[in-house]
Amino acid sequence: MEKYQRPGITLRAIAPNAVTAMAFCTGLSGAWFAMQGRWEAALAAIVGAGVLDGMDGRIARMLKGESRFGAEL
Repeated sequence: MEKYQRPGITLRAIAPNAVTAMAFCTGLSGAWFAMQGRWEAALAAIVGAGVLDGMDGRIARMLKGESRFGAEL
């Protein structure tokens, strides 16, 4: 009996993609804070987005969860 494999993104690939999405949202929040003149919050959000962006690739390699979708995201 063959093991059924569902199409789509694997569970291992969800974690790094979630971190990428959080980095994207944090970066957009930084831009929003900057437009409001809240420079300290903007700087913190943009630095946080950079840290998250640096972590997502490492997490993907660690979990062997690289995906074409993640690379494009």
